[in-house]
Order: sequence, then structure tokens, then C-alpha cells
Amino acid sequence: MWERGMASIVAPKGSIARAARVLDVLSLAPDGADLTEIVARSNFTKTTTFRVLASLRDVNYVYQDPASRVYRLGSKLAELARNAERIDVGALAERGMKRLAEMSEDTVFLSVPEGASAICVSRTVGAFPIRTLTLDKGDRRPLGVGAGSLALFCSLPEEQRTAMCRVNQNWLADYGVTEDDLAIAYNFFQSNGYALNKGGVVSGMSAIAVPVVTASGRLVAALAIGAINERMEQARIDDILLPGLRREARRLADRLTAFEKEQSS
Repeated sequence: MWERGMASIVAPKGSIARAARVLDVLSLAPDGADLTEIVARSNFTKTTTFRVLASLRDVNYVYQDPASRVYRLGSKLAELARNAERIDVGALAERGMKRLAEMSEDTVFLSVPEGASAICVSRTVGAFPIRTLTLDKGDRRPLGVGAGSLALFCSLPEEQRTAMCRVNQNWLADYGVTEDDLAIAYNFFQSNGYALNKGGVVSGMSAIAVPVVTASGRLVAALAIGAINERMEQARIDDILLPGLRREARRLADRLTAFEKEQSS
């Protein structure tokens, strides 16, 4: 496990990055790790490692077993993880994505906005033999590239869309996407209520997507269905795929809205 998870790691700089690195090391050691092991796996000096561990112990993110002297992830970190799970959009969308994958037999993607990027946070694969695995969990693209990312882009106000185009100019060019392309896609989105990527990322593969917006107007995510072009004929989009996407997007938005209300009460 150690070798598989840690082989390509380079020691990061900055106190937060160092703390995150030590936590990463401990996350791959379910039985704990002693100081020597953590030093070896983090690529830090013994002094740096000890100082980082001491800081993490102070906030209960890490504790040390008094008998074995090994370090383990602490209770406070577990509490944070439980809280994060409550607002994990991917976790909230899991059942809906499974329903979409079973209904369509195609691949379902969930993307969230982060700055000028869209990140795929979840993917569910349907039963159809030819699968569109154009995105994997954790993949990042500029806003506007791919159906889910395009749905997020098109849901932004004009000022933000203009800023995204400026910031992502070179990144968009890597995908052969221009501002004119995005303007055409935006007009399509406005007219039809969904984003369409017709083979723009992978030849022969298409996808459609809709945004997930809470009652407060917060843009949270985009749900997308991808398939080979032959399965993306307009009648199938209109009669099967789009109604399913919109239904699950509403359900997810309702759950997120309920969470927002719970947090504000």
C-alpha cells in the first residue's frame, strides 16, 4: 500500500502543505506509523516531521499511542470528515446518478465549479457495452469544456463568463475551444435549457448536461449523461435523457436547499 500510494510524491512547501502531506502519509497507514516511517514517507527531515506532528496533535488531528509510540489520525479529523460527508455533493447525488445510469444505460457525470475550473467529483457507469469514460473522478477542465463544465459556464452571469474566458484563454485553446464556440454554446443553452457537447472532447462521443441550482440561486453542480453519438439522437435526448437529468437535478437541488435551510436555522 505504501509503495502504490506514495511512490511519486515530492515533499511540498508551506506549513499547510506539510501538514497535509503528513496527514496523507497517515491516511495510508491504518495501523499507524512511527516517526521514522513518517519521515521516510513524507520526504521531510526528522525535525520538520516532529514539528508538524506536534502541531497536528495540538488540534487533535493526530494522536500518538503512548505504548507503541505510533501516530494515528485523530478524533477531530474524523469529526471534520463526518461533517464534510454531510455536504458532499457527490454523496448526495449518488442514488440519483445510479437511477440515471440504470435508466439510460449510459455514463453519468457530476461536476462542480471551482474557480475557473470544473471538477468531476463522481461518475456512474451504465450497462451499455460501449462506455464514454471521458472523465474520471478528480479530473479538472476549464469551464466550458465538456457538457457538465459547459452547463456550469452557461449558468454564470455575463461578467463571470467573460472573466472565465480571459483567465482560461490558453487552457481553452488546448482543447481547441474559442470564445465564439462558447458564445454559440451559450445561445444553445439559453434556447434549450441544457448544454450539449457533440464530440468536442472525444471524437464519436457526445454528452448533455443540466445545472444544479439551489432555491437561493447558488450554482452547485452539473449533471451530465455521456454516450456514443449513435445513442444521442434528438428524440432520445428529448424523450428520455433530458427529462431524467432534469428530474434528478431538481431532486439534488432540493436536498441541497434543505441542507442550506438547516444550516441557517
